[in-house]
Amino acid sequence: MIGPDDEINATTPTPPQQHQRLRRLGPAAIGIGLIIVVGLVIGAASALGFATGWSKAAGGEVIVVRNGGFLDDNSFRQVIQPNSELTYTGLWSIDHPYPASQRYFKVSAAQNADSNEVINVPTKDGVLVGVEGTFYFQLSTEPAILEDFDNKFGTRTFPGGDKSLHAWDGDEGWNAFLAATLGNLVQNVLRQEIGNVTCADLVASCTLAQNSTEVVVPTDGKGNQTIAQVQQAVNSGFAADVQNILGVPVLTNIQFALSKISLPDNVQQAINDAQGAFAGVTKAQAGLQQAAIDAQTNAKKQEGYNACPVCGQMDLLDHLPAGITTYAPGGAFAIGAAQPSTTPQG
Repeated sequence: MIGPDDEINATTPTPPQQHQRLRRLGPAAIGIGLIIVVGLVIGAASALGFATGWSKAAGGEVIVVRNGGFLDDNSFRQVIQPNSELTYTGLWSIDHPYPASQRYFKVSAAQNADSNEVINVPTKDGVLVGVEGTFYFQLSTEPAILEDFDNKFGTRTFPGGDKSLHAWDGDEGWNAFLAATLGNLVQNVLRQEIGNVTCADLVASCTLAQNSTEVVVPTDGKGNQTIAQVQQAVNSGFAADVQNILGVPVLTNIQFALSKISLPDNVQQAINDAQGAFAGVTKAQAGLQQAAIDAQTNAKKQEGYNACPVCGQMDLLDHLPAGITTYAPGGAFAIGAAQPSTTPQG
């Protein structure tokens, strides 16, 4: 006969049975828990990636976007043009922002210059001149050109002081790129174009330092015209060099402004000496011209005195020194200075 207690014992698992059931459910529960945790992590990462997967380019900036998701490659994705609206760029993509406004590369010995030195190049007649100027240009915003440029130069670093920088690491990174790539191109194009003209074409006073046995041909104001031609040639040559050396026509609207031509010390001293000598000659010539004018003036005066002797005497009286007491040009002619009266007043 089965009592109430026996019925309860028959339906309630004993402790060993509970342990066995837990053992059977344990791996499944752990697996489910792991799946939930991983799902939450992936969901949070995806949400974060989606939230940060938007970009916009400011004015004067163009952005090259590269894939960067967990399952993506790092290839080129898209270009965001300047002054764009908020644009979706994908999960975990990488932005490479480049300057789209006009930039420059300054060749000068000034501390704020990009080259930090004057570029010395020889002229056609062998005078080593120092060239200072500024290259102005813009970065192309054509997607195909930017893709090629970013593949070649946006995926590498350049020395920037004590660290390595990407070309898209702000102004510091962009300047590091320019210094590493354009410095030699600038020197090369200036050497080519300055070597096609003479020193006198650039600096008119160079004619003063020529051999004295040579005929000095005046430039007749052609110096400015020659400088303009040099600048135009540098513009064309530099654009061609950029495309040939960098392999991509990434720089556009190139303009070179020549600001200063400096001469070697010995040439400048020769010019100074020649200018000093010419100044002495000019002074002597001025003295000769003044003497000739004075002689002509005196001759005209003498003609007048011959026609009017009294006029000559009157002019002579006007030029007598102060305090003279007697002037007697002839025995019958004498002029005495006025004497103070000694007669007492009554």
